Amino acid sequence: MSKSNQQNFWKNFAKNSWEKKPFLAKKFDSPLCDIKAEHIFDMLVEYGDHCRKIEKADGFKLYIGGQIQNEDDVLQLLPEKNDTSLLGYNKRMEEMFEDYCLVCDELLQVSQKHIKKLHAFSDPLFSQVGFPNRFAEIGLYLGNYRQTPFGVHVDGCGVFSFPVIGQKTFRLWKAEFAAKNPSLDRAHEYSKFKKNSKTMIATVGDMTYWPSSAWHIAESDGSFSATWSLGVWVDRTHLQNLTTALDPLLKAKLGVLGEQTVSSRTSASELPSNYVESISILNNISESEWHDALLKSWLELSSKHGFKNFPHKKSQAKITAKARIELNSCSELLWAPLKSSSQMFYAFQGHVVKAAKSASLLNLIKALNAGKTCLIEDYLKKPTDLKSLLALANAGAFRLVSPLADRRRT
Repeated sequence: MSKSNQQNFWKNFAKNSWEKKPFLAKKFDSPLCDIKAEHIFDMLVEYGDHCRKIEKADGFKLYIGGQIQNEDDVLQLLPEKNDTSLLGYNKRMEEMFEDYCLVCDELLQVSQKHIKKLHAFSDPLFSQVGFPNRFAEIGLYLGNYRQTPFGVHVDGCGVFSFPVIGQKTFRLWKAEFAAKNPSLDRAHEYSKFKKNSKTMIATVGDMTYWPSSAWHIAESDGSFSATWSLGVWVDRTHLQNLTTALDPLLKAKLGVLGEQTVSSRTSASELPSNYVESISILNNISESEWHDALLKSWLELSSKHGFKNFPHKKSQAKITAKARIELNSCSELLWAPLKSSSQMFYAFQGHVVKAAKSASLLNLIKALNAGKTCLIEDYLKKPTDLKSLLALANAGAFRLVSPLADRRRT
């Protein structure tokens, strides 16, 4: 899909469907379709190996016969290299279980290799409907389950689904109908309500969408399927975002005063002394300080492209001035000057670092964003600049490059 066609598609989608009604796009030209089944299997194995190593199934959920399994059992039943493919994994699971569903949340965030394709899909969408006030997250559902293990439900998010293998039927009810029929909530038996539902049948290459208000359940005939599910969470208000963004500033300004109880009894028409003192402190917060508190929050959100991040891999090697580095993913480092001081914010995938303004550090970051491999000492001369760079390295922003492998040194 060309850039102009993409813009027109999402413009029409935002006007006619977003948070209004379900939508089915047959043979949708999505960047996510470029992530093939073999790529997904490799990601599952890579992350499964990581989970087995740390003995935690973070991001995975497994349902057997509709029942969620404990972490120890999940770790024993994750995809392995010996399965050779998604179909091979399914064969192993079907030999043991009649009905199973494996869910892996944030799989693309775990594997930076394909995250650019996710952003290529979501960025044009968000340009029309705005970043989600909470976040977006993508999960993979796979198995031979005949219906969503947790029954008919409603989420606080609009959902886009993309079958990778097999066919999926999504059955939907309007919020008004569900409100009048509370027995629909978490129902697995809902035959009497089918006539009041709408269905969308999606196969490989299709895209479905339903708004956050839609009650829904996925159905299948028991054949194996694997499906991407992208949730865009809209169940958070702008006021809640502002409260979260401004809370650190208020805590810093109020100090111990913010922890006090009401200072003394007084008449109903007279404020307690610590209330009066708080007014004075709030009045002395400058417009620039309010701006910078919101700027930090905005950089956290925008540097994640609106997504909920999975934990990053921190650099295991010590970064020194003699090191050659590259960006660790397709995500750029963002920056913005503060208004309240002569400092800068630098942001990488939700991690924000405050540092003194430095033309040298900024030039290095611009070069890294341009895809270059950089020898740090060619750019940074001040120890304070290296300290700021190390803070970004601890957020997983860079990878070391061997001098022998370096062919793009600036």
